Amino acid sequence: MNQDTKLAKFLNFLEVGVEAPTLAYLNKLVEAHQKKVRWETFTKFIDFEEGKRENYYLPSIDSYLDRVVDQGTGGTCWTLARGFHYVLDALGFQVEYLYMDPGHLCLQVMLDQAYYVDIGYCAPLFKAYPLHHSFTAENEWEVFRYEVHKDNILVSREPGPTKTLGKKPVTFEALIPHIMDSHDWQDGFAFRHLKVFGYIDDKPYQVKENKLITFHEKTMIEEELTDEEIRYWIEEKFRMDFCLYERAKEIYDKRKG
Repeated sequence: MNQDTKLAKFLNFLEVGVEAPTLAYLNKLVEAHQKKVRWETFTKFIDFEEGKRENYYLPSIDSYLDRVVDQGTGGTCWTLARGFHYVLDALGFQVEYLYMDPGHLCLQVMLDQAYYVDIGYCAPLFKAYPLHHSFTAENEWEVFRYEVHKDNILVSREPGPTKTLGKKPVTFEALIPHIMDSHDWQDGFAFRHLKVFGYIDDKPYQVKENKLITFHEKTMIEEELTDEEIRYWIEEKFRMDFCLYERAKEIYDKRKG
């Protein structure tokens, strides 16, 4: 299958057609991606265990597009941002990488001005925001604050971490050390838990280990799941290939005990 066909298949999955590269179209793509593509660590475990160091333990773009469409996956910020970068570039957008310290990857899209695009942070960001203007976004889970200062941009989440976004785009080559640093069985953030986050009927849900996490008025509500219920949520609600969870669980047990 050629690249044009794979891109068309991915856009069909998002339920978005091909349009001119405008802000309205960018916002349509961001919203669809946020609601349909999962943030998950299952493929992070699999790619580190079975992938190649020379590929930085990242899937190829072909593999990424196929897994999203055919198996309901997504990934962490590194995989999601890289994949969305490819999609936006193929659709005619002027897109570059932005690095957020510590350990997060997002995008800059240049239209009438520079825009901040972040589809890999599990944050309530359903559109592109002007890169050099402060804003606050909020949902039932959190308050997301983006504060522009002279030298950098402070991004804080309540609840959650505070990070610093650089204002200048970076090359993929400059990101490689950060990508490799994220691959640490003991201390890597993505390897702490097997989990998937996503929107179901426009509401955020997370399965983390054997718990279902829902959100109400900035409060996380945890409910223990049986093995059968875990399968139901991953397979029926998140619409993911359960075989990926089973393989990731094998690797988790092997690597993490």
